[in-house]
Amino acid sequence: MSPQTPKFGPLSDSDVSIFVEWVLQTAVQYLLYGANIVISFTVIYLLTTTSTRMTRGQIGLLSLTIFMLSVSTISVSLTTVFILLEIPLNAINPPDTISLISNVEIAGIYMDRLNFLTCDGIVVWRAWILYPRNLVAKTVLIMCIMGSLAGAFVNVGFKTEETLRDIDDTGGPLEILELTLPLLITNLVSTLMIAYKACSVMRVQKIIWFLVESGFFYCTIWIGYTVVSLLAGGHDMQSIEVYASAMPILSATYPLLVILVVAHEKSKEATTDGMSVTQSIKFASRNGTEREIPGDGVEMNSQLCS
Repeated sequence: MSPQTPKFGPLSDSDVSIFVEWVLQTAVQYLLYGANIVISFTVIYLLTTTSTRMTRGQIGLLSLTIFMLSVSTISVSLTTVFILLEIPLNAINPPDTISLISNVEIAGIYMDRLNFLTCDGIVVWRAWILYPRNLVAKTVLIMCIMGSLAGAFVNVGFKTEETLRDIDDTGGPLEILELTLPLLITNLVSTLMIAYKACSVMRVQKIIWFLVESGFFYCTIWIGYTVVSLLAGGHDMQSIEVYASAMPILSATYPLLVILVVAHEKSKEATTDGMSVTQSIKFASRNGTEREIPGDGVEMNSQLCS
């Protein structure tokens, strides 16, 4: 009797589609993660070598950089593990790993939302320090960050319940909006407040404008993700999954990029004799209640880039 030969056959269209999605998702995520690693280690190097004694602001920035790099690493690792666990499910006799895959998926959801909230907190803090005596501005910022927290926690709850019920359930437009709208509003309001402050003072240097420009660019990314998710309507899941896998790394890279620019400007202070960029961020008038941010140049640098 001839030995039983294994059953082979061509891949179905759905299998090919899933494989392409995995390749694109992994490629995009690891490309952004590589950039995140380079920026993170550059920031760490600049923060630890620009002065012989680190200030509290620099220590805070260093801790924040390490924290966001760690969260991004965990997020990318969980996505990779999820894909590796899903591959055997397409076999003829798939193993019973649904429960393990669900747990990995839920952990990834929590890590992604943590990245989003951390980024929102940093953006709100930058706007907060520009309005040291404005109660209305601080109230608006508090409401925005509370909205981001509420949206993220509600979305996590629904996504967790859906994943435990059906791991293939991608949710609907309402679940996309409950996450993206609060985050987008928070970033947009904070960026507009920074832009208003930049336009209302007599002299502002390039770092303030970089905060404004990068903030609007980040808001554009969120708008693009929301539009793509809503227009796809479940028909083009590849683009949605690739975009969704990129968003947490982009959220972690964006504030680190701002820290890198400000830390680089601070490193140039040691080699320049005139007024530094960071020092010149201090607003021109000392007589207005909000036309100058309190603190010396180093403290301003630490606050703005955090």
